Amino acid sequence: MADVAVTTLLVKGPAANNEVGRGWTHKLEINYTDFLGVTSASDGDTVTVSCFTIPANSIVNSVGFRLVTAFDDSGGGTTATLLLGDDDDDNGYLLAKVIHADGTEVFVGANDGAYFIGTDSGAATTSNVIKGKTYTAAKTVKAVFTPSSFKMEESTQGKIVIFADILDTNILISN
Repeated sequence: MADVAVTTLLVKGPAANNEVGRGWTHKLEINYTDFLGVTSASDGDTVTVSCFTIPANSIVNSVGFRLVTAFDDSGGGTTATLLLGDDDDDNGYLLAKVIHADGTEVFVGANDGAYFIGTDSGAATTSNVIKGKTYTAAKTVKAVFTPSSFKMEESTQGKIVIFADILDTNILISN
């Protein structure tokens, strides 16, 4: 399996005022047509989308998604999953969620990765403990799409919106 990076998608951010009021500061819409320019070597190749830059000295409080239209493909694809993470951990924000019409799709999710799940005496808990992640160096929020038995560029439908709440403390200091 090869990893195909995609960084040319249109970022629809910063988020609108009503979204910021709910805690979201960044938003990215990804449509199935955004994958048409990708050239995967084989079925099942992951596609990584760089969503948002996290400035140094920032805090990521929340990362999530909304599956507007489940992805589907022109071939025999059986499923596709989404992970949300950063340069250090592909699923640090969000564990694998099914986003393909032939699976049991998850239409909304947030904050169930290692950066948000708390621990109790060293054992992982099953409930979300919002703790976020602090960054001393610049990083990138990434979405990792993993198709099964097809290539993402063979998608015939699909739309997903990625959201994030990123507090850039540099802005607070400069004002």
